[in-house]
Amino acid sequence: MEKDNIYLGDDARNALMRGVDKVANAVKGTLGAGGYNALLQDPRPPFTIATNDGVSVARSIMLSDPVENMGANLMKEIGAKSDRDGGDGTTTSITLAQAILKGGLKAQESPMEIKRSLEEALPIILKSIDDQTKEITVDQVGQVATISAEDEKMGALIQEVYQKIGKDGILYTDISKTAEDYYTEGKGVKIDGAGLASPYMADTDAEGRFGKSIQLKNPKILVTKQRISSALELNDMVASLYNQQIKELVVFCDDIDPTVVPDLILTRVKVGFRTVVIKLPVLWKDDWFEDIAKMTGATVVDPSMGIGFKEAQVNYLGTCGSLLADKNDTYLEGIADMNEHIKALETIGDDEAKIRVARLNTKTARLYVGAASDSALSYKRLKLEDARNAAYQALNGGVVAGGGLALYNAIAKLPEGTVATMILSDALAAPFLQIAENAGADPHEIEGNLKYNEGYGTIGFNAKTGEMVDMFEAGIIDPAKIVKNAITNAISVASVVLTTKVIVCLPEVDNKLAGNSQMPII
Repeated sequence: MEKDNIYLGDDARNALMRGVDKVANAVKGTLGAGGYNALLQDPRPPFTIATNDGVSVARSIMLSDPVENMGANLMKEIGAKSDRDGGDGTTTSITLAQAILKGGLKAQESPMEIKRSLEEALPIILKSIDDQTKEITVDQVGQVATISAEDEKMGALIQEVYQKIGKDGILYTDISKTAEDYYTEGKGVKIDGAGLASPYMADTDAEGRFGKSIQLKNPKILVTKQRISSALELNDMVASLYNQQIKELVVFCDDIDPTVVPDLILTRVKVGFRTVVIKLPVLWKDDWFEDIAKMTGATVVDPSMGIGFKEAQVNYLGTCGSLLADKNDTYLEGIADMNEHIKALETIGDDEAKIRVARLNTKTARLYVGAASDSALSYKRLKLEDARNAAYQALNGGVVAGGGLALYNAIAKLPEGTVATMILSDALAAPFLQIAENAGADPHEIEGNLKYNEGYGTIGFNAKTGEMVDMFEAGIIDPAKIVKNAITNAISVASVVLTTKVIVCLPEVDNKLAGNSQMPII
């Protein structure tokens, strides 16, 4: 007899919670300096990856029960969103979400009242984190990178790079051909607000999952002021490139009809030609057209100048050493010599020209990471990505006391007597206590040893030494933006689970999962 495909009330929430717990319990043990590694099976060499990267552990888990798997997928989405938003903080967000859900399920109030109360408490928590935030310089960013990478040498190397390229510099990562880590310097440009037209234009991994960005080397670049109204308008250009065995085209455009994007993605699936469309920001758009053309050697497709898609030739395309784009911004490295163009702008001398000069003088660096084995390289590269992202967020958004202390400090700012305070008083302490537990300490004894200065305390637990220290003096700091993303994403997804009373599964998916003995099960 087949199982029903509908789950109601407590049965639905309890099944979801079992999936939440399985993912969260697997992930949260990796939190902090005392956290353990997880071994993940991988279809690519070296076939086994050792990592304590929370989002990598979470997304590798698939459960046999369809509703439990929904709960697991919600935790994966929290981790993935934190990773997309800030590049780090995935384990903290999952730990917070589990704790909020446990507290919410125990509460006697209605689910909608719990949701409303949690949403009202969120701005208070974010304000508390803002009040604890301190700005840092490139001479301090190594502390943040070291904590994220769990490697002092890597942290020191990232700090050295930023000291060379400055706070506004662009840092790329790559794989070294040796076992050594090193970096090279260059010049490039960041285009703020110029993001991918679709997330399905991003790179994919070996399992076909879309990431959050795309990175191309020596791409062909089309710059156009003409609105892209149909995929057919690009057909001649695409065909010419395809015949030359070139299967990638980056298009910087003014506007694109939304119906064109699926056609471009379908072309990638069918024939393997990838068209990456990047919409330029409204602010300084005309300036960007000129600057991108200069830095890539492209000729702008501009109907007002008598050049439309019909007239555009392959030799109108430009290129650069590498291009990195995500949903928000685009980075170009290895651009053409801009000295003459910059001199021309400097002679203009107005504020707009000065801004353009500053943008075009951006320094870049590429940090190459190496290791003695493939498995060690996979582990190290994941840590480098976390460290690079944490350093960037810290430089651009400030830092707070690490080790979960900033969230713990926010408890004191919660209003008395609300259901959210009852839930969040335990949840905001969860990352701090989990870090202590992972380090082999008694969490409640550590909590009892907390001492506060006036205002927000900075005395917390050093998971490496087992001592209570001033977190700023010890260099145990976290990027404020990553901490804020973690609590925001945790409350958002927890609210969804707490207000769920009905779950409907697809029967064929249910049966397939239940009967597949080869499916990895936690």
